[in-house]
Amino acid sequence: MPRAQDLTASDEDVRADEDVRADEGAQSDAPRRRIGRPLAYAPEEERSMMIRAAYRVLARGDSGSVTVSGILAEAQLSTRSFYRHFKSKDQLLLSMFEAESERATAQLMEQLASAPDPYTAVGAWIRFHLRLAFEPRRHRRTLVMQTLELHRIVGYAETLARHQELSRAPLVRALEAGAAAGTFRHTRPTSDSIMIQDIVNNVLLRRRDGIERNDGETVMSTIHEFLSRAIGVQHRPDPGKDAT
Repeated sequence: MPRAQDLTASDEDVRADEDVRADEGAQSDAPRRRIGRPLAYAPEEERSMMIRAAYRVLARGDSGSVTVSGILAEAQLSTRSFYRHFKSKDQLLLSMFEAESERATAQLMEQLASAPDPYTAVGAWIRFHLRLAFEPRRHRRTLVMQTLELHRIVGYAETLARHQELSRAPLVRALEAGAAAGTFRHTRPTSDSIMIQDIVNNVLLRRRDGIERNDGETVMSTIHEFLSRAIGVQHRPDPGKDAT
């Protein structure tokens, strides 16, 4: 007959058994991992895919009003994917516009940072925006950003105004620096920056509507010659050309 101590669990066995039960209890209290099909793309990539698809659909301009189903078909994503990131088509399109504007502003800041003097910086600012009208690839992107589909979105006007203000900021600083150095004798930086932006925006609209017949270099030279007289600085050829 086995001895009594062989039929009785040792203290170590008891403690081990208690540890196992404690672990099992902790596991039962922990939230269970969701079971289902894993995401095919990381959230940021999925969001980026939808924005790029919206751009392509708008660029074609052959399907009338843009729809969520059209964008998702282009992106090859599901409706569930869409609503993980956006509440509506308008929010998606507005996000696309913001992403494009932020990208352009970052490029502008980078280019103006290397300008050797205020005069060149002002010229570089004008040239950067005129390239949106006269360089074919940039012009195609600009046309997409000018589509009426975007203009009808609630909040578009406020977003546009905010990004235009961000875009003007380095121009204001260049005009202020020129005024402080005595280079720009007649400038009023804040109001002048708005007028310069309005001139450039009008060129973009004229190009969009097909009524601007001059080439980019002619338009650049005309604007800067006029501006030089307006802000009181001796005109130099090709302002900003070397800074871009």
